[in-house]
Amino acid sequence: MPKIVAHDERRTQIAEAITQIIMLEGFERVTMREIASKAGFAHGIIIRYFPNKQSMLAAAVKHLYAGVNLRLEESLAGSRGLGGVERMIRALLPFDGESRLRARAVIAFWNHAAHNAELAEIHLANNLRWREELARFLTQAKEDGVLPPEKDTDTIVYGILASMAGWQMIAVLLPELTAKRYLERELSAQMGALHTGQSTVDPYV
Repeated sequence: MPKIVAHDERRTQIAEAITQIIMLEGFERVTMREIASKAGFAHGIIIRYFPNKQSMLAAAVKHLYAGVNLRLEESLAGSRGLGGVERMIRALLPFDGESRLRARAVIAFWNHAAHNAELAEIHLANNLRWREELARFLTQAKEDGVLPPEKDTDTIVYGILASMAGWQMIAVLLPELTAKRYLERELSAQMGALHTGQSTVDPYV
């Protein structure tokens, strides 16, 4: 009886292998030999699913964001209003070793997305998803009377996401500054600004 092949599972395993290589060793190490070694598949099998490097990178960045979004869904389950905003910020900040490794891959993908329309589109789709989620929580906060109705939701959302992107870069380039106490301070500042009705965007920038 012929062996049943789980194609989706194979694609996921290969995408995870590519992501791990990028996180641990960098983009320049994404070679067929390294992928085959990490995924445990022969070259021919990998090419069958991903015929070129572009398809491999697109699969890896989708896989990376799928993992982030799954963790967000789990973290945000049952959340509402500013409680949801706080949980989302906490989930996006690089609090642990795993999230700092993901930050390496994210920044590497950003660099390539600047010159690659397909990767840029993947980033945009996920960024829009996070914007919508934050905006939904902020709208709830206004409905609950804990956020002034005149506060501009878009400005707050963009400020939060810009701050989170900055912390991703800090986690990679200056990891000593992403100790838990610094990130807790950042989280408190973000939430304190919302509770007092102030903007989360620095007026001097």
